[in-house]
Amino acid sequence: MGEQPNLQIEILDQPAIEDLIGKVENVAAQPGAADEVERWRAEHGAEHATPQARSFVVVGPTLMFLHPCPDGVVLPFAAYPDGTVKVYTDPEHAGLSFYRDGTAG
Repeated sequence: MGEQPNLQIEILDQPAIEDLIGKVENVAAQPGAADEVERWRAEHGAEHATPQARSFVVVGPTLMFLHPCPDGVVLPFAAYPDGTVKVYTDPEHAGLSFYRDGTAG
């Protein structure tokens, strides 16, 4: 297994998570969003998200994306230029929300 990033978990209530998911999906659908993601990766390196991750967007210095938990619940993640990864989750999914990079099995 590859080296795991510095993971931070931030607990939010479900409406806040749903709002964040909606914002990420909205920005990801905008023209030029994919180009911004490629520029971010070229400058900061890959975030090592699994193939299940989707809706990648750049917000300020941060790369955000959505990733499903094993039970199918989608959670927003943020990857920072320093390699830190943060997941926004509700208390029920905090134990399932650990970051899984592309090398995890």
